[in-house]
Amino acid sequence: MTAVEKKTEAPDPAFLAAVLRRRQAMRARLDQAEALYEDVNRQAAKLLDRQYQATRSVKADVTLDDDTKFASVTRVGGEAAAQVTDREAFAAWVRDHFPEHWDFRIVPARTETFIDEAFASAVLAAVDAAGVPQFADPESGEVHEVPGVLIKPTRSRYYRWTFTRPSKRQPLDGRALVADAVKAGGLDLDAPLAIEAASAGDEQ
Repeated sequence: MTAVEKKTEAPDPAFLAAVLRRRQAMRARLDQAEALYEDVNRQAAKLLDRQYQATRSVKADVTLDDDTKFASVTRVGGEAAAQVTDREAFAAWVRDHFPEHWDFRIVPARTETFIDEAFASAVLAAVDAAGVPQFADPESGEVHEVPGVLIKPTRSRYYRWTFTRPSKRQPLDGRALVADAVKAGGLDLDAPLAIEAASAGDEQ
């Protein structure tokens, strides 16, 4: 005898409508929050860049209005290194000023020039150390402006954000502190910042 499969009942129409409504309304609110987050994230990075340029500070505490720390932000510095960007200009400079490190070889149908790799590395290391495309002749002391070389970023800077962790002194983590502040009305994420108008005036 074959067991009769129980017919699946449709969900309560009112409950289904309520769940679908809440799901899509929350999606709409999340989309709006993500757009606002991207905007304030760009603004925060811009201000942190200014702070770094002015003070060389790489870390900042993030606090509530009552100075309770709930997060921190750290600048992870971008890296830059000297690179040969115009090989012909660089090779001509080596040929004219340091010919012992320059040579050429004849390949069928063309002539190739080449530079001693150890010397090129020494020049790039000197440019890195100086922070400008200059190289001091170790024998004469003459400082050369090195053509065809630039200091270019090899990794962009970024900011690492972290919430505080619970401790004996503060049993709530950073996320919980923010939630409590919002619930208590001490942190309004929808209202514009009171200092935005003044900040905009400073940038003009």
